[in-house]
Amino acid sequence: MRKIIALLLVALMAGCAQQPVIDTTAPITSLSQTLSGPEIAAQLNTLYGRRFPNCNNSNSQPAFLCSGVTLRVTVKDPANKYKVWDPSPTSVASGGVSFSYLRADSNFGQLAWGNTNGLIFYPIFEAPNDKIDVEYLCAYPMDGWNWYRTSPCGIYAPYPDSGACHNAGVTTAEQWLAKWNGWASDKNRHQCSFDIRDERNALAGPAFYQFVRAKGLLGTVGFREQNEIVVKTWTAGRPNTLPLMAFFYVQGGPNTALADARYNQQDFYNSTNPHITVPIIRLTLPASSTGTANFSYVAADQVLAP
Repeated sequence: MRKIIALLLVALMAGCAQQPVIDTTAPITSLSQTLSGPEIAAQLNTLYGRRFPNCNNSNSQPAFLCSGVTLRVTVKDPANKYKVWDPSPTSVASGGVSFSYLRADSNFGQLAWGNTNGLIFYPIFEAPNDKIDVEYLCAYPMDGWNWYRTSPCGIYAPYPDSGACHNAGVTTAEQWLAKWNGWASDKNRHQCSFDIRDERNALAGPAFYQFVRAKGLLGTVGFREQNEIVVKTWTAGRPNTLPLMAFFYVQGGPNTALADARYNQQDFYNSTNPHITVPIIRLTLPASSTGTANFSYVAADQVLAP
């Protein structure tokens, strides 16, 4: 996405009489300082509620850059060979890391494998200035079951149309839904993914918005299962520059969920130099496809106060 930011800078410096059109409801607000825990919770609720088709009215700026909540469930490695915020050995080998994308018009009621704690990344346009930009690759309206595929965002070998949607003639949410409804079984491995790579430029924004719309069109069926976004594997062992916005646990989950989030908060603090305190956020998932998720900061949940 750095190409996008570079293009914006060129536009600002061009000296034209007409300024670039900027959607003031979704400003690019890279942070120069860390937000407090309550401010993080408030920002997450704002991001969740933004139903933008793209950012800054530009098709080359997909909505994940400035809206929605990109989250990943985590489990501590029993052997302690890698941290929960770093790619697992499986992700290092495959080249992709799976996340989900929660937004008011892309709801789901449970997380991957029923897990109840994890981490949240900043949207690229709203991350602190010293954080890296992760590379978004593709998006599945339902769980993509990527471990069965030839590569992240690749095909499941028995189904040649299960790769990039545009290669299968699918460019709209309605077309994707028709394909999904047409399969009698094995729907997750049949489904194609919307290609949202940076190099697709003006095609990336519409592709991502169709992914969001497809989740909504699924209604109660889509609500039963998380979607999947695949991000390119980043370099491990550099926690200070990771765009980590929060650790979270799910309200109503087992007590171990908060305990795990507390462990992760302390472990991340100990692993950073200078130390960084990332807040723990309580996530209340929506009760239905038309319900509302909530992100809250509870002081008693914290091991460390941001």
